[in-house]
Amino acid sequence: MRLIHPALAKGFRDNALAVALAMLLVGCTALVLMSLLPTTRVAPIALLTLSAALALGVGSAMTWRAVRHLRLKKEQIGDDLARLLAPAFDDSYTLILAPRLPGVPQELSGLLVGPAGVRVLLSRRWRGRYRVRGRTWEYDTRSRAKWIPTITNPFFEAETVADAVGRWARETLEDATIAMTPVVAFPRRHTTVVLEEPDGEVVTTDNAPWFAQRIGRVQRLDPRRAARFVEAVLTASEAEARGSVRAASPNLA
Repeated sequence: MRLIHPALAKGFRDNALAVALAMLLVGCTALVLMSLLPTTRVAPIALLTLSAALALGVGSAMTWRAVRHLRLKKEQIGDDLARLLAPAFDDSYTLILAPRLPGVPQELSGLLVGPAGVRVLLSRRWRGRYRVRGRTWEYDTRSRAKWIPTITNPFFEAETVADAVGRWARETLEDATIAMTPVVAFPRRHTTVVLEEPDGEVVTTDNAPWFAQRIGRVQRLDPRRAARFVEAVLTASEAEARGSVRAASPNLA
């Protein structure tokens, strides 16, 4: 399987970390200059001390936030989703991780594009044991209450995202016949999902090979159309990323 990561807002993350490191450099420079001044220069020393304290404090806080943001974004990007699907699909499939498309909710975890068509992936990293019966999702409380309905329904959420991707595709591509199939993915092993004739597509760490084999039985998308769709997604994602960088840049000052 070919893996593509558009690197959402990469410029923003790099800029944020660069500004943080620049603040630390300013603080260190102020400390060096302060050490070079004679002790009789009280006013300049006091000013440099204040500048160093502010720069080091702000720089440290910004560095911590930038690093934390990178770590959180790694999960949002969907590295675990790639590990789930990569062994199950061959090179005729392309997985685009965390694309950002105009008008599409940021819950979109990925797009799996190949001969079987386009799968719109919504990741859930729930903990515990769940059951899907038709369109009903339930959680195993492991108590007298046993199975109870989940607060949200991933099928509805995945369909909302898939509909948004479909609208974008119809507006962007001349080929408006590409079907978007919603898929709920559970890429972590700490989630167990019992599938009892679900009325929707679900892929987990337990059924990924079976899922790939099942959807591969139907050929819906030829390589040329798939390539056009992937190219359009990457172009739109890059445009969205540049827009995010421009919107975030004033807040970095």
